[in-house]
Amino acid sequence: MIAPVPQRIAPLSWRKPTLLWTPAALALAIGWPAALFYNDPNPQRLALVAGAAVFALALISLGVSWATGQAPRARRIVVLHVVIAGALIAIAAPFVLIELLALVADYEREGAGESFTFAMSLAMIPLALVIGLPVSLVSGIVFAWVALKRSAIGGSDLLEDRVFRDDVQPFR
Repeated sequence: MIAPVPQRIAPLSWRKPTLLWTPAALALAIGWPAALFYNDPNPQRLALVAGAAVFALALISLGVSWATGQAPRARRIVVLHVVIAGALIAIAAPFVLIELLALVADYEREGAGESFTFAMSLAMIPLALVIGLPVSLVSGIVFAWVALKRSAIGGSDLLEDRVFRDDVQPFR
């Protein structure tokens, strides 16, 4: 039995010119949920802030993986970073909302903010996840397809590091 010649999967690279494609990808990925609320500016702002927070967290985690030499080799890895960041933001959002509502209620009338409880935040987490996870999935897919492209295997020095070439047996 002849074993196949192993190949390394090249990591994804930023689409060139980066200064054009990355902001365009971010604008599309963060902007499409805000476009759903074209008549109401308040949910638009909320969607833009939540999307910016998700992508800030996702780009930090992607930057750490790139810096440690583990660049993503598939778009699904980038989408996974965005979905995990979206899940974290969706879990944190009810707690932030309840604290902000309590702060505003206390500003309006002293002691009114005590009616907002921790249990209210816990009760809103499933709703935030049901809304936030599909939005972050679609946004991650949009970002990964617009901002990133596959690198050519032969176009880089991936096979020149002698990792696999020394182990390959000639065909018989």
